[in-house]
Amino acid sequence: MTDLCDAYVREVLKFRLALNLTSISDAELFYTRFIRPSLAMVEWLPEQGRVLDVGSGMGVPGVPILIAKAGLTGVLVERRKKRAEFLRHVVRKLQLHAEVYDADIMDLPRLNIDVCIARAVADEAQLLNMFSRHVNDGAIAVLPVPRSHAPVSVDGWVLSAEHSVRVGDWDDANQLIRCYRYC
Repeated sequence: MTDLCDAYVREVLKFRLALNLTSISDAELFYTRFIRPSLAMVEWLPEQGRVLDVGSGMGVPGVPILIAKAGLTGVLVERRKKRAEFLRHVVRKLQLHAEVYDADIMDLPRLNIDVCIARAVADEAQLLNMFSRHVNDGAIAVLPVPRSHAPVSVDGWVLSAEHSVRVGDWDDANQLIRCYRYC
């Protein structure tokens, strides 16, 4: 897994300026800010299924999760065409099981998703509403959220768990992993 994560970080750093992916140029800092927090979500994900990452951008949290959980099939959705092309490049280079869409999630047909993830794209309620039209019954959403934010109520989604996280930028313990189930 470490070799694939290292290869992913090299690709991000290689294309970071050309595609405006990140201002970070140091691999260790990239691990701290993006890879470790993404991998903190893995514990609450199943071994198999289709995982939707909305607003994938440079591939966080989707790519590190797909590296860690090879049984998952990724559905990476990124509106910006250049970033979606970058994601396709990474998926090919790392031989990940994933589909990449350069579209707005609301414009896509039903995707039959088992697991939903996202990071810093929208608030919880907006994300859960975005996910709803694409998920199978019993699907889960695993989201990093600020501890200060109260759980949300969205039709079809039930809060199933909250977990404190101490990793990467979240060392101050102001973050939670919040898990919802679609019923």
